[in-house]
Amino acid sequence: MKKLMMVLTFAMLPSSAFALIGLGVQGGQDMSKLGAYSYSEGPVSVNALEMGTNPGNFGFYAFVDLFGYALEGEVDLGGGLYEFTFDNPINSLGPIEFPWARVSTVFTLKKNLMDISIPFLAEAALNAGAGFSNHKSTPRASVGMVRELFGDDLTSVDALGDGMEDKLGDYLIDNMIEASGLHVQGGIRFKLLTFDSHLNLRYTIAENVYDDSNGFMQMLFKFGFAF
Repeated sequence: MKKLMMVLTFAMLPSSAFALIGLGVQGGQDMSKLGAYSYSEGPVSVNALEMGTNPGNFGFYAFVDLFGYALEGEVDLGGGLYEFTFDNPINSLGPIEFPWARVSTVFTLKKNLMDISIPFLAEAALNAGAGFSNHKSTPRASVGMVRELFGDDLTSVDALGDGMEDKLGDYLIDNMIEASGLHVQGGIRFKLLTFDSHLNLRYTIAENVYDDSNGFMQMLFKFGFAF
């Protein structure tokens, strides 16, 4: 009898009293990429080539859906490769393939705008949202980086020296570029039983995540479970 009373009590509560909770993984691609640039300091210079492909991204998300709105949090990791050369009066180094990485924490408030009827899908809806984010990205190769890794004598650079990978890793972590931003996004959501997926297009206004750009676009696909 007690179990029956509990079931009836929850059944009589309005549906808005329940929060739909979801979590899952996401992946996609940044629609921006690092461009080419050159930097000289006296007789030495660093010349970086444009990224060959747009960086990919991967991460995790979770959301709570209540009263028609959803509050979503993400951890998004992006990265790619580019090449650069280092030139001094005696010799040249490169082209060297070099990594670039970005880690972002993102919070979005979004709302369903219109339900869509699609055969064989339990639910589908168009949605839009906005929010804020924080970003950390690794610095580009520069003369300053070469000097910190190899010392002031830039005419005798040994890129294969002992412990160079550890030095490089420490340099990239210690010199992460930080930025905060705002974003707007639109997308479509599909839900079948407990499976939940989202396809979003997002534009983030944040300076210097990509060189001197004021923002960047992302395409994101999310797949997870909703309860």
